[in-house]
Amino acid sequence: MTRATAAVAALALVACGGSVPPAAHSTTDSTDAGSPALPPGDPGDAGSRLAAEITYTETGFNLLAVDRAGTAYGVNLAASDAELWSSADGRAWSKRGATTGGASFWMLQPLSDGTLLADVATGAGHAIARSTDRGATWTEVLPLGAYRSLTPHSFAELDEAAYFLEYQVFTAGNALIRLWQSVDGGATWAVRRLFQGHRHGHGLIADPARHALWAFFGDTDLQSGVYRSTDGGATWTAIVAGSQDGDIVDATLLPDGSLLCGQDISYLPPRPGIARIGLDGSVTRYQTLPSASYSTHAIRAGGYVVGATYELDADVSPAGWRQASLWGSGDGVHWEKLLDVPQLDAKQDVRADVYWELPSGELVINVRNAAGFEPGGLGYLLIRTTRR
Repeated sequence: MTRATAAVAALALVACGGSVPPAAHSTTDSTDAGSPALPPGDPGDAGSRLAAEITYTETGFNLLAVDRAGTAYGVNLAASDAELWSSADGRAWSKRGATTGGASFWMLQPLSDGTLLADVATGAGHAIARSTDRGATWTEVLPLGAYRSLTPHSFAELDEAAYFLEYQVFTAGNALIRLWQSVDGGATWAVRRLFQGHRHGHGLIADPARHALWAFFGDTDLQSGVYRSTDGGATWTAIVAGSQDGDIVDATLLPDGSLLCGQDISYLPPRPGIARIGLDGSVTRYQTLPSASYSTHAIRAGGYVVGATYELDADVSPAGWRQASLWGSGDGVHWEKLLDVPQLDAKQDVRADVYWELPSGELVINVRNAAGFEPGGLGYLLIRTTRR
C-alpha cells in the first residue's frame, strides 16, 4: 500500500515513453518548457526501450542503501537521524540501531561481506563509521573534518580492499583530495593517493574483471576528469581530462569495460548528456539531458537508468524547466524520459537519484526537495521497469 497518494499525484510518469525521442550523438539546444526539444532518432530494436511503473511511494523514510543480501537501510524522517532502520522490502521498516554520540547518517555503503560503512555528520565535521553487525552498533574509524562523501559511490570495493574518495564544499578552487584505502574491511584507513588540481572528488567505480578502479572529478574544465587505475589506486591514467566531457558524478560499467554515464554539466555552452566513455578516451553522446546528472544504474534484468537533477544556479535547462527527471534505455543507446519529479521549494535544487535495486527488481528512486513529499521533500519511489 502506498504511504502517500498525494506524492503520486505530484509526479508525472511517462510509463510508455514516446514524449521525448532519443538523440544519438546530439548536443542540440533545448528551449521547450515541458521537455527538451531533441531531434527524432531511430526507435531501435525490440527491447531497446524501457517502460516504467511506480509501485510504491514513501514519504516517511529516506532509503540509504541496499546490501547484497537484499536488506535495505534508511533513516526514519520522523525520528532521529542518528538511528538506522532496516527493511526487507522497502515498505515495512524496523529500528536497527544508532550511532554513538548522536552522529547523523549522511551516506551508507555496504561491503560485500555485509560490513556497513557510513559517512556520518558529527560536531567536528564528518567521519566514516563502521558496523559489523548490520547496523546495530557503530564505531567511528576515520575523521574527515571538512571533507565528506557526495554519493554512496564515493565508496568502492575492489580486490579485497575498500576505497573512499573525498568531496569538499569549503572552496570553489582546487583542493587536495585524498583517496583512502582500507585492507581490513574498513577498520583502518590509509591515504592511497593524494590528488591535486581538482575541486571535488565525485565518485568511484570498480571493475573487478579487469582489476581496475575509476575515479571522477569536477567541476571546471581543468578540474574535471575521468581517471583509471590498474594497481589499486597507486597510479592513475587520465582517460578524459580538461573538458566538461569528463565532468561526471556517477557511471556504470559496460561489458567491454567502458563507462556509461550522465554528465554533471551545469553551464553553457556544453549541455549535459548521457554518454559512453571508452577506454581510449572516446566520448559518444547518446542523449541530451535537461539538467546535470548525479546517478547512473544498470538494471539487473537488463537496461539502464540515469537520474537528472534540476540545479538552481545552472543555465543548461530549458526555459521553464523546474523538475528532476529519470531517463531509461533498454540497450544504453536509445533513451527517453520515464519520470518527472516536480520541485517543492523554489529556492532549492530538486533531485531524483537511482543507486539501489531491491531483490524484487524494483529500482529505488531517491528524491530530494520533491513536491508531494512534504515536509522536507525527502523520500523515495519504487519503480518497476520492463524492456519493450
